[in-house]
Amino acid sequence: MLLAEEQQTGQQSLALRLAGPSVLFLIVVLFFWKLVFTNQYTWLESPDAAYLNLPWLQFQAGEWHHYKFPMWDPSAWMGQPLIGQAQPGAAYPPNWLLFMAPLKNGWIQENALHWYFVLTRYFAALACYALARSLGRSRAASVLAGCVYALGGYVGNTVAPQMVNGAITTPLVFLYLFRAEAGERPLANSLLSGFFLGFGWLAGHHQMNLFVSLAAAGLWLWLGFRHAFAGQRPDWKILRLGACSLAIAVAASAFQTIPMAEYGRLSVRWVGAESPVHLDEVVPYTVHQQYSLKPISVLGIFIPNIETQSTPYVGVAAFGLGLLGAMLAWRERQVRWLAAIGLAGLLFSLGPNSVFHGMFYSLVPLVEKARVPGAATLLFALGIAPLAAYGMDLLPRPENFLWSKRAGRFLLIFAAIISAASLMFFVARISLMTDDRMMIPALSAVLAAGILAGWRSGGLSIRAGSACAIALALFEIGNVTNYVLYNRMVPAQNPYVHRLAEHGDLVAYIRGRGEPARIEYDSQEIPYNIGDWYGIETLTDYTASVTENLMQMDLYSPRGKDFFGVRYAFAKSAPRPGLREVFTGRSGMKVFENPAALPRTWSVHQSASLPGPKQIAAAMAGANFNPLQTVLLENETTPEIGSCRGGAEEIQMPIHQPNYVRILAGMKCRGMVILTDTWFPGWRATVDGNPAQIYETYGGVRGVVADGGEHMIEMRYRPMSVILGSLMTLTAALVTVLVRRRSA
Repeated sequence: MLLAEEQQTGQQSLALRLAGPSVLFLIVVLFFWKLVFTNQYTWLESPDAAYLNLPWLQFQAGEWHHYKFPMWDPSAWMGQPLIGQAQPGAAYPPNWLLFMAPLKNGWIQENALHWYFVLTRYFAALACYALARSLGRSRAASVLAGCVYALGGYVGNTVAPQMVNGAITTPLVFLYLFRAEAGERPLANSLLSGFFLGFGWLAGHHQMNLFVSLAAAGLWLWLGFRHAFAGQRPDWKILRLGACSLAIAVAASAFQTIPMAEYGRLSVRWVGAESPVHLDEVVPYTVHQQYSLKPISVLGIFIPNIETQSTPYVGVAAFGLGLLGAMLAWRERQVRWLAAIGLAGLLFSLGPNSVFHGMFYSLVPLVEKARVPGAATLLFALGIAPLAAYGMDLLPRPENFLWSKRAGRFLLIFAAIISAASLMFFVARISLMTDDRMMIPALSAVLAAGILAGWRSGGLSIRAGSACAIALALFEIGNVTNYVLYNRMVPAQNPYVHRLAEHGDLVAYIRGRGEPARIEYDSQEIPYNIGDWYGIETLTDYTASVTENLMQMDLYSPRGKDFFGVRYAFAKSAPRPGLREVFTGRSGMKVFENPAALPRTWSVHQSASLPGPKQIAAAMAGANFNPLQTVLLENETTPEIGSCRGGAEEIQMPIHQPNYVRILAGMKCRGMVILTDTWFPGWRATVDGNPAQIYETYGGVRGVVADGGEHMIEMRYRPMSVILGSLMTLTAALVTVLVRRRSA
């Protein structure tokens, strides 16, 4: 009998624990009804989503379905390290679930992408729900916190996966940091905080994760030195815990950050300045100014459509509850910390309008690399969402009725002001700052005042009032977040994705020719990354960075394109003389063939060493230089190769895959086999199974020496940066789990 009662009690306890997450899941799915329950809307109709993110995801999904982990992307710029570029999200485990989802005729399904978008927001909401529960908030209030964090503000209004995915685990960073500070299994919880901080870096983009890392490190330092301001000794225990936490964060992030650092050191990056910058060059402050939150956009916290880039919008209800929650619970130290984090994020996001941003830009390493200060609005959302949960829990209490009454009066005054302004703008036909959604804050303020009055009078129970407050917050947020979803029934809202289906016949034609050739294309007519999308090799594409060795070569001249084996061009008219039209597609785009294109791989028996890239480029530009006869190397002892007599050598490349290349070389004597793919650390070569050096030739492509006879040359991408990084991330996870279990 007792056992049955204990089982029933356990089942009830489990049901209660699952109630909040279940309700939150239902809310998030219903909130995004446009994506889940209709086929009329999508989140993909923006230039970056359609032209950059979707091709990246398609390429990786194709590789996963061929049971290969994508580390190298051969589709553009003669091949680039995919994982080193970071933004494709190759190192982010939740993305792997998307990549393994069933494909349709080889293509990633839109329905899978829509659920990916929705579930990303759900898990972000769940993390903030857990933070609020850990702070002692009720289930209903914690549901509100999850909705505000994940459906509004930065997470709700940021589309790019690489920018928003890292924010999913951000609330957990501070959940476990707070527990460690409170003395609850301090080592285990400090390691968990650090692990989730590092895990966020795996998502791909650095700027938002950098801001979260600064906030976490700043809080650890404050906790360690706060007593020093009163003349006491620093709290060395807290400082040691903080050091352990940040060390685990560094290790946990290594799967992404070590390859990213390697690539950053060897590449240049377009940041919005006049020219690309190197890793050791500072991103100009004018770029930060361009991507900062404008001061007027602070009103965008509760007025729709003030800000369209780094949207801080959470609505009148959530913002008001957050302010009141902070005031009513100010004595709780975690409340003060959350308020400080939220305010700091908001001030930092103002960029040049905040002197504090300039201080960090000047003095703190890597901050100048995070060129979008507006992304710090994530910290504002992180602070305001749990504080709103405090407000929901504390305002219905009788001892806080005076505050509730004052807040109600303020809300009604606010509603009157906004209503009058909306009417004035309507009559004057002013649409400079806002649109007809300006009346939403006024209506919401009136409804919020009604909820507060209902709590005070007893006309609304606490539970009913909480449900009304959540519904009101969703009503407000829905007037902003759901506006980033594009209606397929409105042609003007669908200018991007359909273009990805227009050029399949061009790709089918060149594939039918059965040769390893690159293409160039008119980026005005084909604005998306056609190489990643269709799995073909292109000269260039739309990306943020490229290895420096390639950028120092002659990429764009006719001779440069010939050298890199650009045999075909996709355009409406021939991009340069000497090309002949061979095919016309349904879209009106044509295929032009370049008979002068060199083969992708060949052999040479002469070599020359030159001082640097400029000298190599000058030599290659010479009218009499023939790359099929002489290989150029930079500051190297030229390898011993021989001059052969007889006919041409037969060099074939039967396999050219992202992480693996096979070349069959019939050499008449010792020479060097050239492959016009990007030279980059991590590529390893063998000749007939024996290790061989890969030379950096002509300034940026690969060469391998082979003796006379028939040989099989294989190149595999096995970068130590990825291997070491993955081992460090795995070690961080194991250490965190083991310490957690031992402290249980």
